[in-house]
Amino acid sequence: MHLKQIECFVNLAETLNFSRTAEYLFVTQPTVTHQINTLEDELGLKLFVRTKRKVDLTPAGLSFYNDMKEILTKTNIAIAKAKHYAHTFESNLAICYEGNVEVRHLPDILKTFNKTFPNVHVYLKMADFREKRNLFTSHDFDLIFAVRESIEDLSDIGFVELFRAKFVCVLPTDHPLSAKPVIAIKDLCEDSLILLDPLKCPTEMARVQKKIQMQCPTATVYFSDHPLITYTMIKGNLGIAVMPDFVCPEDSALAIVPMDIDDTISYGIAWHQKNDRKEIKGFVAITRETYQD
Repeated sequence: MHLKQIECFVNLAETLNFSRTAEYLFVTQPTVTHQINTLEDELGLKLFVRTKRKVDLTPAGLSFYNDMKEILTKTNIAIAKAKHYAHTFESNLAICYEGNVEVRHLPDILKTFNKTFPNVHVYLKMADFREKRNLFTSHDFDLIFAVRESIEDLSDIGFVELFRAKFVCVLPTDHPLSAKPVIAIKDLCEDSLILLDPLKCPTEMARVQKKIQMQCPTATVYFSDHPLITYTMIKGNLGIAVMPDFVCPEDSALAIVPMDIDDTISYGIAWHQKNDRKEIKGFVAITRETYQD
């Protein structure tokens, strides 16, 4: 099994069309057929069901695709990074974060870092908190922006707090509660609530959501996979949400009101202490200075 076979398989799995795959890869349709047949023979698996009218993935093919698309993406990134690294850069810095709203100063940080370390190749990746933690603990990334509680059980980790976040209620601007200076949990009981999926949000967020559910047992609850989905649901009048203030966007259709909740979230940047490369120390220092300013 080689890279061309994987590339051909992944593209065909997404298009389910031999002609379009051949066009995209700049090869002939018989070449695509040969690559797929050879791959299936090597694996001893039937990856596609082919008829005169359509092409479908088999269950084995779907499973193989879900794994191989990530491998192909990482492989292409690795090749591109290696080429840049060979010609231009002296080292590489991999940084993982959850979203542009949380790390709103990242563009300024990168500008300053690039001036100070022009020969360091920076690779950025967005991931939810669970994937981000896994990538960090496996040393695939040098630095992550994260809440303290999500990584405090890890050993040999350095952490600099950039700010402490409070909880706010996010709701439509015409909602009756939008006029209140502060909202208590009990004020939410008559509304539909939009909560983040507990399996996809940090522990402190899940803890506050549990407290809200316990105090508002009769409220209708929707679950969302991501804050951006939550904001769309709020603007669609499906409900209101309680969120950390640092993930709230500037949106004229939304009102953001402080919550009467004592819990706060420590947010910052983390790195592996045994990795003492100067570019890591430099990025942490620039990040801290940027947030202090």
